[in-house]
Amino acid sequence: MFDYNKFFSENPLDMHNQVERHEKTASLCRGNTIDIGCGTGSLTEYYKGEYHGYDISSVAIEKAREHRRKNATFDVLDITKEKEIDFSDYDTIVLAEFLEHIEYDENIFKSIKNTAKKGTRVIISVPNHKGVQSPDHVREFTVLELRKKLSHLGKVVFVNWIGSDRRILCYVDIGVQKRDLLTLGIIAKNEGKGIERCVSSCLEFCDDVVVLVDDTTTDKTAEIARRYTENVFMYEWQNDFSQARNQLLCRVKTPWVLFVDGHEYVKTPLNIENLKASHDQALMCQITLDNGSIVRYPRLHVRELLYENQVHNKLVCDRLGIDKDIMIVHDRVNGQDEESTKAREKQRHEMITGIMGKQIKEDKKNTRASMHLGLHYNARHNYKKAIKYYKMYLKYSTYKGERWYVRFNIVLCYLSLGKTWRAEYHANLLEKESKNRWETKYVLGMCYSVQKDYSRAVKQFVEALGVNEQESEYKPIPRDLSVHWNQIGECFFNLCQYENAGIAFHRASASSDNEVFKKMLFDRGELMNKIFLDQQK
Repeated sequence: MFDYNKFFSENPLDMHNQVERHEKTASLCRGNTIDIGCGTGSLTEYYKGEYHGYDISSVAIEKAREHRRKNATFDVLDITKEKEIDFSDYDTIVLAEFLEHIEYDENIFKSIKNTAKKGTRVIISVPNHKGVQSPDHVREFTVLELRKKLSHLGKVVFVNWIGSDRRILCYVDIGVQKRDLLTLGIIAKNEGKGIERCVSSCLEFCDDVVVLVDDTTTDKTAEIARRYTENVFMYEWQNDFSQARNQLLCRVKTPWVLFVDGHEYVKTPLNIENLKASHDQALMCQITLDNGSIVRYPRLHVRELLYENQVHNKLVCDRLGIDKDIMIVHDRVNGQDEESTKAREKQRHEMITGIMGKQIKEDKKNTRASMHLGLHYNARHNYKKAIKYYKMYLKYSTYKGERWYVRFNIVLCYLSLGKTWRAEYHANLLEKESKNRWETKYVLGMCYSVQKDYSRAVKQFVEALGVNEQESEYKPIPRDLSVHWNQIGECFFNLCQYENAGIAFHRASASSDNEVFKKMLFDRGELMNKIFLDQQK
């Protein structure tokens, strides 16, 4: 048996004091708390409520009594030798980094079920599969195994926290019924690099997970997914994304489904209470793309709906609303290996140019095809072809918000081609498509700046510091105030307005998170101030 007294004698008091984990665990605790396997009592530094810690090591307990807060109690106890423990006095039971150290836990969970009152919270953290290796660990856990182990007690919630790739943190409120409202749906091919992050980011608010894996997948996508759900199914690719999504929907049992790709993750979760109250069939979700732009797409919808179209599939829906909370981040670089990404891009190119190219030849008024062909060629830096299809779209589309987005992309394409006067022409038409957007003023500022018309450029850049009054489906460029103020400073510098330039560069410095860029901007501001003062002498 592992010698815990020797271990705690040889190691420092706070060796297990992991700030993020303890802060998150403490935030879940409530009322009278018992901490089984408490070690040296690190949790008491974060949870200030009534606390009772127990550990097998007398050395650990002595250290806890000596160094932790005096209104916490600590005692030596080998809980594995107790036939039954009375948990009736406790509101929270903490089993943190404990279960992996013991081979059997039947008596513990039997005692919890028999003696703990309804509503008692059981908090558990364990290494995520092989996420943490240690000689005193005697077994491993997965999310799926923990869900099976705990579900008989009540509703199990897996917490999405910064260390979830290495440690699973979850809790169950005894006697609270399972929700069964929302399923996470993933269609995957060679997503082994990112699928764990994808699933982990959604576990806290999704009640079930269904993963459909392309049967030509060559990596460990399915194996990794099975650590999180039993609902992993292989399917034969039919060159049709809508068919794949509809096939997954047949496996969904909850009223709602959220589609997230295996190389994506959810940065900010949805509000479950708002979802419960929704009368819509589908909700538009924000998606941050690899280039930083934000688009909206109905990824969240009731399970009865179906998709159509082979590529860039469309959800068939009558009542469409907006979810303002959830943010999905598209991240191929960190979510999929390079070889798989290249194969995926090749597949998309062939499908988009082949299927949508045929559609546009058959019907030039097919605005869906012309828009996506424009976006596709734009992403591949073929700006001339992108402009061709964008203009075709504008000729037939009447959809204002989308027209603004397409015309904005035309401006960027012309700027990339060095055709600044054409870029300016289209930039001046943006206001007609959608009024008073900061991005319109900003891109006009870019046009004037490239033309060295700094007076008009700085006017547009300053006006672009305002915020949009209306919500939009498309946000083509992210707001970066440090870059924005730097551009204002550059304009003032070129206008020889050094005092204003200094103010702008200092504001750019204050807005920057990059320490090197921050110092450079600050020094630039100081130089502008020096030049201005020298002029006054």
